[in-house]
Formats: sequence, structure tokens, C-alpha cells
Amino acid sequence: MLEFIKRFMPQNFNDLLAVILIFGIITLWILQGYQVVQLPGEVSGALIATFTLVIQFYFRKAKEEK
Repeated sequence: MLEFIKRFMPQNFNDLLAVILIFGIITLWILQGYQVVQLPGEVSGALIATFTLVIQFYFRKAKEEK
């Protein structure tokens, strides 16, 4: 069980930064959904692009490790 948890923990600074970034983006989307924060369309577009690029990078990284 512990090995399973260790596998998904950030291993270096880049992984930690990616986790913080993804959680931050998702938090902003949730806050915007509840109309707590109003983001301009340009910012929403940049968040979508950033989210997509980070997720693609880590799925490619995981595929190469197999």
C-alpha cells in the first residue's frame, strides 16, 4: 500500500510545481463556477492551455516509463 502511495507523490520540484499548478487551476475554475471570482476570457483560455500542457506532459512521461 505504501509503495502505491509513493508512486503518486511528487518526486522532485517539477512534479510538486505541476501538482500545485493543477490544483490551483481547478480551484480557480470551481471558484469561477460559483461566481466567487470573475476571470476574463483571456485568463480562462490561458488556464485551459496550461492545464492541457501539464497533463499531456505527465501522460507522455508516464507512457515512456512503462
